[in-house]
Amino acid sequence: MHCYLADPAIKNVAVLDMTHGGAIIARKLKELEFNVTGVDVYGTLSSDQCNALEANGIQVVEKNCIVEGFDLIVSPVHLYPYHIMLQQVKEKHIPLISHHRAVGEILSFTDTGDYPLIIEVTGTKAKTSTASLLADMISRELTVVLHTSRGLELWEDSVCQLIHKGLSIAPGSILQAMDIAGSLGKKIEAYIFEISLGVTGCGNLGVITTLDMDYMIAGKTSNASEAKIKSLLSYPEDALIVLNSNCRKALEKLNRPLASNHIRTFGIRDESEGATPDIDYCLGMQNGNFSIACREEEIEVYLADGYDARSYITAFAASCVAALEVGVPCETVREVIQQFRGLQGRMQEMVAENIRIIDNSNSGMDIVSVEKALDMCLKRKPRVIMVLGEEAAQVCEGLPPEDVADLLGRRLVEMDELILVGERMKPLATGNIRYVENFDIGKTCAMELARKKGPSEIIIALCVKCFR
Repeated sequence: MHCYLADPAIKNVAVLDMTHGGAIIARKLKELEFNVTGVDVYGTLSSDQCNALEANGIQVVEKNCIVEGFDLIVSPVHLYPYHIMLQQVKEKHIPLISHHRAVGEILSFTDTGDYPLIIEVTGTKAKTSTASLLADMISRELTVVLHTSRGLELWEDSVCQLIHKGLSIAPGSILQAMDIAGSLGKKIEAYIFEISLGVTGCGNLGVITTLDMDYMIAGKTSNASEAKIKSLLSYPEDALIVLNSNCRKALEKLNRPLASNHIRTFGIRDESEGATPDIDYCLGMQNGNFSIACREEEIEVYLADGYDARSYITAFAASCVAALEVGVPCETVREVIQQFRGLQGRMQEMVAENIRIIDNSNSGMDIVSVEKALDMCLKRKPRVIMVLGEEAAQVCEGLPPEDVADLLGRRLVEMDELILVGERMKPLATGNIRYVENFDIGKTCAMELARKKGPSEIIIALCVKCFR
């Protein structure tokens, strides 16, 4: 595939969207000695941020500018396609690439060490859990840097150390994550990146966890699944690609086939179904156990208690297949899944101060998982205190208030107490429904109510969409 940044004719580059990792991309392009203009298409940069970019030799303009004079435009996949600059790009036939591809091309100029393993994970759900399980598996033999919505972590011998917090999972953050990892003074043998809306093509392995529960982007003109599938075209022929079998229809819509000749598919079967012949790995869960069927062989994994294992089935599937494909021994894969107890905020069950809690507060939470958490609580205790909502400043796509209103209309009577979180939830706080500003206050309020009501009959459900 043509590398635009290696083309000597490309000198002047405009990077659109300075908010979602664009500023990082702009700085890296400047380091590579391109003339760079940053376009703040959403008008979200502060004057201090603008001044910092300009101090780095990057001109910053607001909203849009004339495209003449630019040799290349870098734009995010989620930008409205009728933005005036994108329209001019079409008219003037100026090359246009995504933030994802720009990051992949920048990394082609970067020394990442002695042939490290680089894995990229994208999809609509289960990205963080998949990447974290994969880091645990690979860290039994290699030193791993993992970047997810939980933060930047160093994994060694199955032990995790948080080394940085606050990076987004936009593609540009990969560049910053690698800089931070490089400053550790350690030999990093594997990188695993959770990425929103696609992959960059820089890795040895790309994983799409699932395209279920698709959503609209780019001013509701296209599906997120399209962007994720199209991003796979950036991989070279020798790259390995692991796909959920629900990607098939999206793959068929590509205007050209994937270059990679190493594609592995996995499917998750119902308890009553047998193996499916047209996929490489068939995975299922029955009687509390997890199984992987591949090439006439089946691996049985016995799951631990203390979390909702069924909520992790996609993550189990994607991580196990990816690990097996990069050479992780079956015994290691089995051991990691059997020792797993859930991730913080992802259907994790715990006890604090003698109060039982189902923690489902994470950046990928949706109304479906909220209802699952409620069902899980009601199986354990008769009275549920629900903390529900969003910290909208932290996440790109919040929890739609109309979805919350629908849930309350159907199931509010099953909640002993409801505490809503986030400004957009405030209008729903009527009658006996409480309202608080953020997750921490909501959790504290729920714990106080549980202590007063008596922990023996109470369970708390934490369902706030936020980064943790």
